[in-house]
Amino acid sequence: MTQRIEALPGAFALDPARTALVIIDMQRDFLDPGGFGAALGNDVGQLARAVPHCQALLAAARDAGLLVIHTREGHRPD
Repeated sequence: MTQRIEALPGAFALDPARTALVIIDMQRDFLDPGGFGAALGNDVGQLARAVPHCQALLAAARDAGLLVIHTREGHRPD
């Protein structure tokens, strides 16, 4: 059943049966003070603030029965 979602800049229709939550690159390496993100000079403290919001969104998606997809980035040693 399609639902109308009130949002800015405008409302939109969402069909939970055809909707997935895609979480991309939620890896410790980008968030830990000793990880790759910090080695690049990034303020990883700012990134870490997003984690509780992502956790809440993930829990809500699972409770709603949505498909949840996680991806990660990887690099070969060479």
